[in-house]
Amino acid sequence: MIHASLGAVEAPPGVSDEGTLTVNVGGAVSGVIDFTGDTDDVSVSLVAGETYVISLRGLGGNALTDSFLEVLAPNGTVINHDDDGGNGTFSLMTITAATTGTYTIRASSFSNPNDPGTGTWKVNVEQQDAGSDLPAPAQLGYTFGFLQTGSDTDSYTITFEEGKFYTIQLAGGADYESDWADLPEGELDTILRVYDAQGNLVALNDDINFPGDISSALGFLAEEGGTYTIEIDAYPGQTGGYALNVEEVDIGTLNPLDSIDWRSANDVPFVDVGGVPTAYVYFGAPGETFGEPGPSLGWNAYEMQQVMKALEEYEKILGVNYEITTDVNQATFRLFTTESQQFGAYMYPQDPQFGSQQGIAAFNVLSGGWNFDQQQSLEQGGFAFAVILHEFGHGHGLAHPHDNGGGSDIMLGVTGPFDSLGVFDLNQGVYTVMSYNDAWQKNPAGPSPFTADGIDNGWSGTLSAFDIAMLQERYGVLNPTETGDTVYKLNNVNERGTYYECIWDTGGIDSIVASGSRDARIDLTAATIDYSATGGGVVSFLDGIWGGFTIARGVVIENARGRGGNDVLIGNEVANVLSGGEGNDTIMGQAGVDQLRGQGGADQFRLNSLDSGDWDFLADFSQAEGDEITLDGDVYGLDPGNLGPGRFVLGTSALEADDRVIYDAIKGKLYFDVDGSGSATKVLIAKFAPGTDLANTDFLVI
Repeated sequence: MIHASLGAVEAPPGVSDEGTLTVNVGGAVSGVIDFTGDTDDVSVSLVAGETYVISLRGLGGNALTDSFLEVLAPNGTVINHDDDGGNGTFSLMTITAATTGTYTIRASSFSNPNDPGTGTWKVNVEQQDAGSDLPAPAQLGYTFGFLQTGSDTDSYTITFEEGKFYTIQLAGGADYESDWADLPEGELDTILRVYDAQGNLVALNDDINFPGDISSALGFLAEEGGTYTIEIDAYPGQTGGYALNVEEVDIGTLNPLDSIDWRSANDVPFVDVGGVPTAYVYFGAPGETFGEPGPSLGWNAYEMQQVMKALEEYEKILGVNYEITTDVNQATFRLFTTESQQFGAYMYPQDPQFGSQQGIAAFNVLSGGWNFDQQQSLEQGGFAFAVILHEFGHGHGLAHPHDNGGGSDIMLGVTGPFDSLGVFDLNQGVYTVMSYNDAWQKNPAGPSPFTADGIDNGWSGTLSAFDIAMLQERYGVLNPTETGDTVYKLNNVNERGTYYECIWDTGGIDSIVASGSRDARIDLTAATIDYSATGGGVVSFLDGIWGGFTIARGVVIENARGRGGNDVLIGNEVANVLSGGEGNDTIMGQAGVDQLRGQGGADQFRLNSLDSGDWDFLADFSQAEGDEITLDGDVYGLDPGNLGPGRFVLGTSALEADDRVIYDAIKGKLYFDVDGSGSATKVLIAKFAPGTDLANTDFLVI
């Protein structure tokens, strides 16, 4: 049922840091916490036996970031308080008035390190009403409502625009102090669902981060415009008020790198050694913790070797050098191994707030398979190796995409550290090693297995595209690496040496090639570093293999070659050579004058451009082998299906108005004419070996 006061007229906001403000039920008031420790009081008249939801949140450009809410009875007794029961770090509580009279709402800030706890706040007070069984209209911004019975469900209809991204937050008063198994009266363990106009469930979230945050939140990209339904409920038997907040986000104005930028950190203080920026690494001896809690176990030679191997990945990007030192006073990074049940690993950034702790790192040998068997988790591509890459990311000024560490943004659509992949699924290790969603969660074969056989392969073996781009921007360097002709081979076995790699390559004629008989998908698109499907790059991989390549921003890989499987090869903006191998392959050149080779099997060649000078050479098209040409119907203005005989003509020009595809068999040139025998000029879209046979039955419009 709906128990909300939607569209209530709010009281004009009053801003004061002296005296007592007043708010009417169904309205709102705002104020300012002007200094650390400041509190503002708001008076409200409540009626005995009635239930109310009270919200305190930050407002505007100078918003209070972490609110703290108290409600006092008419006699001045504090009857309840709340810190983070609202959305994010805002406050929300449901109360039933014991007596009629004037209550006090006290607004303040929760005390956090390095946060003055000042800013503008807003209080809303809403009263539970009789409700309705019909869906209510909602709009962008805040809506307050109530789940009145233990089986109640509220629904709201809202219009979303195609291609727009929306964040939806739902809080029911429970925060980190709440016991999810025994919630007090008035607090909700919320569940949030979104349905499209056809009633299909398109998004769902139960807990942001169970058990610490049992509120709900999700990011939603509307693939179709129309009326959607937001459904709100809680676990059986729970009643109380809630705050629903829906916001529209223009993803074109946002940069995903802002989510991994530890803004308050300085750069690593490299020192010049023979013209090379150099940082020093100190490995703590047993018992040496640099003032950190817990034991220190020391390091063996293999562990030290693998740490330095991980730092080689930073050397490739930054053009710097890392050296081991035995002088702790010379060290840039001070590392120790330990045992703990509290954490996996950590490293302090070069952030002044950490003082003398900057550059200290602890690695827990009980976590991530560090000490398993022969310590093979530390091999490049192993789970523990990826942990080292991650921690040194912090040391170089990178942040988690799921939190606000160091003043970073939260990656768009991410609502928690685990399983929340965000918009376009960009919160994955294959796009940033700073993610807690390791490797490639969306691999068609499933996530990398954390098993005895999988602990040394299938994880991140290098920095990822977002990490590389952020480091390049932060340190202002584009370091020349792999300047010759390089072949990047996709391993066809899940074994040591198979892992996810982002290619940073600055020269030569390069190729990504498949091996074995598995189906390959090779895409030469480089990371675009934005909120899009290509923002973190596109994974090239073999079916059933936990490993593959993405391509860093600005890197050009010219060629791709399949092998024995049914492969998909996709080019980029330059002239590519795409060779399919022996299977039934799908080959698409994209921009540029590309050479497409099927090389056996029934291959499909996709054409998708009408730009002059952007044609492809289909070097070995064969009717006998069952090859086919597909045309993009949106590009060429054709209806999907087989190309009709009336649309195809042999010769050098269109003969009738409905002729579209023109093939000059003598010269092996294929043209497209948008108006047939009309005045428009035909456009060359492909070339073949002269004399190659073609008919309308060789074409399919998709």
